[in-house]
Amino acid sequence: MRLERLPGIHHDSACIVVSGTESTVIIDSGTSWHQSNLVERLQPHLEGRASVEAILLTHRHFDSCGAAPYLAQQFDATIKVHEDAVAPLAGGDLFTTWASRYDSDMPPIDAQGFSDGDQISLGDVTLHVLHTPGHTMDACCFHIPEKDAVICGDLVPAAGHPSRADMPTGNLVAMKESLERVRDLSPNLLVCGRGEAISGSDVCADVLNKHIESVELRIEGKGELPSGWPKPAETCHWLTPEPAWPFQ
Repeated sequence: MRLERLPGIHHDSACIVVSGTESTVIIDSGTSWHQSNLVERLQPHLEGRASVEAILLTHRHFDSCGAAPYLAQQFDATIKVHEDAVAPLAGGDLFTTWASRYDSDMPPIDAQGFSDGDQISLGDVTLHVLHTPGHTMDACCFHIPEKDAVICGDLVPAAGHPSRADMPTGNLVAMKESLERVRDLSPNLLVCGRGEAISGSDVCADVLNKHIESVELRIEGKGELPSGWPKPAETCHWLTPEPAWPFQ
């Protein structure tokens, strides 16, 4: 198995490439703004790997899936997303995908739906779909038991930056449960949607506990940010604790 993370450009989410002996998947694509550049960046990382079978999406937001149709066309791959996002993406929904906040069109996306517990075999490695709502109702992570790894999307944007739940279909209570579910897997590697990957079981547990605590504070505050935390820009999908968390 090979796993590589390409940091996103500007607003784009990270793009994750996972390859097994039989096939490769690309997880998240970023916006449509840099899609040609992304294909050029991906090409060297795909050399010597099994062919790309699917573009997997962690959730419906434009900054994570806007380029998915272009990638699917370039690599002759199928797009897959949680079943709750299939209809909104097919209709090019501007509101719940947050594309309207980027003053951008949302390209209609023809995707197949997956659900919690589905498995995607790549040969010598299998991705297990975890439905982890909170950031959006359709948000999912991908668990790789062989490596004790979880690909988190925007459930864990970065070690020191907790996820927002105040966007359309977001839910703080669901986010807390999703973070607890990932923590209970005792991962040794968290591949974040924005920041660098988090390695080591103790560090992963520390990060997840801190994220859970931040959600609990927001639940207690009826959705308000903790005192002193700056309000994020509309196109920013994560929060900035103040003061910064010590492991940042």
